[in-house]
Amino acid sequence: MELCIVTPEFIPIWGGVGSYIIELIKSLPDNINIHVVTPLRNKMGNEITSLYDYDISEYFNKNINVNLMGEAKDTFLYNAFFQLSYLKNIKKIIKDHKIDIVHYGSQIPEMIEFRNLGVPTVTTIHTTIKGQRNGAKLTKSSFSNYDYSEKATFLTYPFLNFAEKIYFLKNRHYITVSNWMKKQLLNKYKIKHSQINVIHNSVDAEVYAPDRSIDHDRDIVLFTGRMIAAKGMHFLIKAMPCVIKEYPDVLFQFIGPGDSLMYENMLNNMKIPKENYSFLGYLCDRADLIKYYQSASVYLAHSLYENLPIRILEAMACGLPIIASNVSAIPEAVHNSVNGILTRPGSVKDIVTAICTILGDSDLRKKMGENSRRMILNNFDSKVNAKKTVSIYESLLKKGM
Repeated sequence: MELCIVTPEFIPIWGGVGSYIIELIKSLPDNINIHVVTPLRNKMGNEITSLYDYDISEYFNKNINVNLMGEAKDTFLYNAFFQLSYLKNIKKIIKDHKIDIVHYGSQIPEMIEFRNLGVPTVTTIHTTIKGQRNGAKLTKSSFSNYDYSEKATFLTYPFLNFAEKIYFLKNRHYITVSNWMKKQLLNKYKIKHSQINVIHNSVDAEVYAPDRSIDHDRDIVLFTGRMIAAKGMHFLIKAMPCVIKEYPDVLFQFIGPGDSLMYENMLNNMKIPKENYSFLGYLCDRADLIKYYQSASVYLAHSLYENLPIRILEAMACGLPIIASNVSAIPEAVHNSVNGILTRPGSVKDIVTAICTILGDSDLRKKMGENSRRMILNNFDSKVNAKKTVSIYESLLKKGM
């Protein structure tokens, strides 16, 4: 089988779509030849001339054909240029490589693709434009406090919302990564039940795993992800003083791309000691990120809107108890009082209580961490879910969809 994967995110990983694509490619069987169509993404400020300046072997032990189209220098506008380049070249790629099926890693790349490609297609849906905008609105932040991509979504929302509705009108086949998102698509976009398969996000449990040899001599509360309002950053910051009052030695670690200056200024104004927090920025080395997971005491995610975050699954695979908001598809992975604590979205009090509860009970922390790991092995293993995806490819090829 010749498979073409069209994705706005690839290497370096900076979001959930990129993580999804890499986990999928890693786990696909060797009899599938993979061709990736993606923009060249700058390595967070370092000049590069080719995707192969990155060590792809860190992620894959197989050969893949990468077709670079356009360059991603931001988190929003680049996608339009990628679409234009993709629209111009995709038919040639299909012809030259004798592609059997095209898999869109997100619905965004195909929004302006109205031609019949002549081969079956499947699209993975991680989010919707309406959902992203509503998630940002729930933060009740001022417009100036939004990330660049959030501001751009607000400003272009009428056009993007219309394009998304048109996109979903076409008779396509979809994969989505949670039961929650399937319900959203069925109820709000009137997509037929038969068009959608649920295959949960997943992780490589052999790569993301606990390290029992690490000496946990300090309580660490870890956040990973983009520094944007919809991730609930303001609420996390506001919870810190009360937690530090109870646990003066606790360290809050924030890892991910984005402008952290606003949040650092908030902490300075709150007179939070700098020894109680650190902003580590984007980590391009996956091994470094895994070490931070393994060293943490608890993982914190307080998104106001998100599908099924891979970052939560990564933390679970590394044996961490999870504190997360009770929204979207998060409860499909985080079971309250089993492998973590679910909090009311926007509740600073809930965040404080949950952190103090887990930090104050080592037996509970250990039990929840073990349950997290077990849930990954049973329900979110990338190899199992890749087999489900291949089954969809084979079904579509038989039907000629």
